[in-house]
Formats: sequence, C-alpha cells, structure tokens
Amino acid sequence: MARIAAFVFALTSSLTLLGTAATAQTGGYYSMTLASPAAEARPIVRGLLFACDGDACVAGEGPSRPAVVCASVARELGPLTAFSAGGTAFDADALAKCNARAKTETTQIVRR
Repeated sequence: MARIAAFVFALTSSLTLLGTAATAQTGGYYSMTLASPAAEARPIVRGLLFACDGDACVAGEGPSRPAVVCASVARELGPLTAFSAGGTAFDADALAKCNARAKTETTQIVRR
C-alpha cells in the first residue's frame, strides 16, 4: 500500500510540473518583453520556470505578488519594456518600479 501511495504521489507531482511548463509555453500567467533578448531559453526566477523566445518570456502563476515577480525578473534578466500578470498589463509607473531593480553593469560591479 505504501508503494502505491508513493507511486501516485510521484506521478501527480510529475504531472503538476509538466502542466506548469506547458502553461508557460502556451501563454502563461506572467508575460513580459525584455529590453534585450534573454541569454537562456528557460531561466528560473523565484522558482518559476520561464519560457523565453528572444525578448518575449512567459511563465505560469507563482505564489509571489506580480510586482515582486516583475522586480525579480528585472534583477535577474535585465530591464523590461512590458509586463503583465493574469492578462493585466503594468502601467508605466509600475514598470519603472520593476526596472529600478534591473541588473546593469554598475550593479553587477557593486555586488561583487
């Protein structure tokens, strides 16, 4: 019985992960445009798997607030020109707050 329960748990966990990746590829909850193309096709930021094609990236919904995800993406991947969560686009002020955390050459030198 314990083996069956372990198998069912492993199977449902795998299917959940596959579903999250599929959501990211087909549109996702978060959608953004980077100022320059992403260096990786599948970066992970705040535990979210992003699917990037050039400067466009998407990811499934995560537990953090959209503003936190936006700032984290800007910090890890660079400035954003657009960001939306659940179909709601950030306005210019919200996007500017995200980009205040963006990685730049200067911030990389300071962090070392």
